[in-house]
Amino acid sequence: MRTKQHMELALRRVLTGEGLARPDFAVVIPVIWTQNGPELLIEVRAAGISQEGDPCFPGGRIEPGETPAQAAARELEEELGMRIEPEQLLGQLPTVQTYLGGRTDVFVGSLPGDARDQLRINRAEVAQLLQVPVSFFLERPTNSCYGVQGHTVWGMTAGAIRHLCAAWRQAERETESPESAFSNGNRHT
Repeated sequence: MRTKQHMELALRRVLTGEGLARPDFAVVIPVIWTQNGPELLIEVRAAGISQEGDPCFPGGRIEPGETPAQAAARELEEELGMRIEPEQLLGQLPTVQTYLGGRTDVFVGSLPGDARDQLRINRAEVAQLLQVPVSFFLERPTNSCYGVQGHTVWGMTAGAIRHLCAAWRQAERETESPESAFSNGNRHT
C-alpha cells in the first residue's frame, strides 16, 4: 500500500518540471527593434521537416536536464544563429496548448535592430524568415490566425502572438502611467 508520504513525493515529482507540468517544447518570440518600430521574426519551416511550410517561432523539444528557457535560447541559436542567454530573455508568456495535446513554453527575446544582419539562418530548418511589425498583430489582438506575407500563422504560433499582444498592451499602459515608476516599491526618494 502506498503511503501518503510516498504519494505526495511522487505527485510532487510528476506535477513539477520533472513530470506532467513540464512543457514538451519551448519557443522564443524574437522581437527586433528597427527604425520603423518593433517587429517579430517569424520562421517558415523548411522542406523535409515536420510542419513543413508552417510559420513558427524558433523553438523545439526541451532536452533532458534543460530548463524551458535554456531550450528556447538554444533553439534560437540553432535555427537563427543568434546567441542569447536564458537570463536575457524578457520573460515568459502563458504556456500554449496545441490541438494535439502538446505544451509549449513561450518566451520573449529582445534583439537589436541590426540583428537581422547578424543572423546565420539554418536552412535545414528555416526556409524563409518573415519580419512583421508588432503593430500588425496589435491591430488584430484576438485573431485565431493571421495572414502574413502569403502565409497563414495559426495554431500554437497564433496563440503565442495573442498572449504577446495582451502583455504588450499591458506594458504600454504601465509606461503611460506616471505612477508606474513607483509601483512594486521602486520609489526613489
